[in-house]
Amino acid sequence: MGVLMEVKDLVTRFYTQEGTVYAVNGISYTLNEGETLGVVGESGSGKSVHALSIMGLIPSPPGKVESGEVIFEGRDLLKLSKEEMRLVRGSEIAMVFQDPMTSLNPVLTIGTQMTEAMKLHLGMNTVAARRRAAELLDLVGIPDAHRRLDDYPHQFSGGMRQRVMIAMGLSCNPKLLIADEPTTALDVTIQAQIIELVKQLRDEFNMAMIWITHDLGVVAGIADRILVMYGGRIMEQGDIKQVFKDTRHPYTRGLLKSLPRMDLAAGGGRLEQIEGSPPDMRIEPRGCPFAPRCKTRDYFNLEDCWEKQPPLNVVPDGTPDHLMSCWADIRQQEEVVQHG
Repeated sequence: MGVLMEVKDLVTRFYTQEGTVYAVNGISYTLNEGETLGVVGESGSGKSVHALSIMGLIPSPPGKVESGEVIFEGRDLLKLSKEEMRLVRGSEIAMVFQDPMTSLNPVLTIGTQMTEAMKLHLGMNTVAARRRAAELLDLVGIPDAHRRLDDYPHQFSGGMRQRVMIAMGLSCNPKLLIADEPTTALDVTIQAQIIELVKQLRDEFNMAMIWITHDLGVVAGIADRILVMYGGRIMEQGDIKQVFKDTRHPYTRGLLKSLPRMDLAAGGGRLEQIEGSPPDMRIEPRGCPFAPRCKTRDYFNLEDCWEKQPPLNVVPDGTPDHLMSCWADIRQQEEVVQHG
């Protein structure tokens, strides 16, 4: 399994009237062919902005990708012209957004919107494109697909619209599908159906996927690896099972402890919360962005947390692909607490 994409020191800023927004602050990772990467974190952590930076969809002004590289199959996407990037979007990398109602054009039929990309990237005529569009709608579970091509977005339910968006994303057989919180606006039952559908299609098309969400439960069921973001930086990353089993970063641990768990419900324990608020992204980052909310920093009284951003290093006694950005190993804290 080879490397499909490598992100190196990606930095994205927004220059607004209220000041500079430091949205993404130097993140790096690799994505392998056929792999699913889950990107998690609170709202404002830079998850979606990093994806839009990869796709060349940052609105300018006010946004700008200041530095970094996104190497996709040997090409730096950040160095491509707008026309070259337009040919990459849809055909090689596709994106499914959170709210399909704002992504679909309300005055064009579903068929018109679905066939546009196939005509552009695959050179299909209208008849062939409509046939392919109907096949895709049928594939994602929309009944009477041929007839539904002539319907408008408002004639579909929320779950059906999201299925249409997934079908559009798959229409040109992309090597990478980026899904930006695609199930957030749906109820739990439909959410489960969409996730199961995406897993089936991922395996069928053998494509890589980046699944962006704030829901750790969703990531646990769909991802191979996880990337935890906070304040525009990566806090922890690694194999999904390894990170969940041997969580090292205080922020990741806080996220997991705030989730309801069936195995602890009988004990009547209370859910823990991460005290404080996410950082103001208009303040230039200095030190660890999680420092103001971190109980581990309080326990060890670490001054470096305020002044220096910890590098993303392999965790002590961990696997080579389990990385953490923290000045203290959280297991040290546990040992001190347990042994007094």
